Amino acid sequence: MSLQRWEQNLTVQTQLTRDKMLNVLLFIDGGWLVDEVEGTDQERIDELMALRSQCIPATTSLLVNVLRESGQDQAVVELCDYIASEQYQLYKLFNQQELKDLLDKVYDSSIKCGCDPLQFNTSEESTEQIPS
Repeated sequence: MSLQRWEQNLTVQTQLTRDKMLNVLLFIDGGWLVDEVEGTDQERIDELMALRSQCIPATTSLLVNVLRESGQDQAVVELCDYIASEQYQLYKLFNQQELKDLLDKVYDSSIKCGCDPLQFNTSEESTEQIPS
C-alpha cells in the first residue's frame, strides 16, 4: 500500500517538475533570459546569451535525468521535439558534446519505451505492413 502511494507521489512530483522545467525552457517572448526591452546594449545581449547557453542545456540535462530516473522515457523522447523545434531553436544553445550526450540519452529512452526518436512506434505488436 505505501509503495503504491510512494509511486503515485513520484509520478505527481515528476509531472510537476516536468511542467515547471518546460515552462523555463519554452518561456514566452523569445525565451528565458531574453530581454523584451528594445534598445538593450550589445554587452547585455551577449551576457544573456552566454547565460542561456549554460543554463538551458543544464536545465535540459536535469529534466532528462529526472524523467529517466522516474521511468518516463516517453517524455524524454517528447522533450527532444522541443529541443529540435525550429519554433524554439533551443538546439542552438547546445555545444556539440551536449547535443551528443542528450541524443545518447534520448536514444536509450526511445529503446526503453518502444519508439524511435522520430516518434514512430517500433514495438512489434503495432507494426503494420505497408501495402504494395
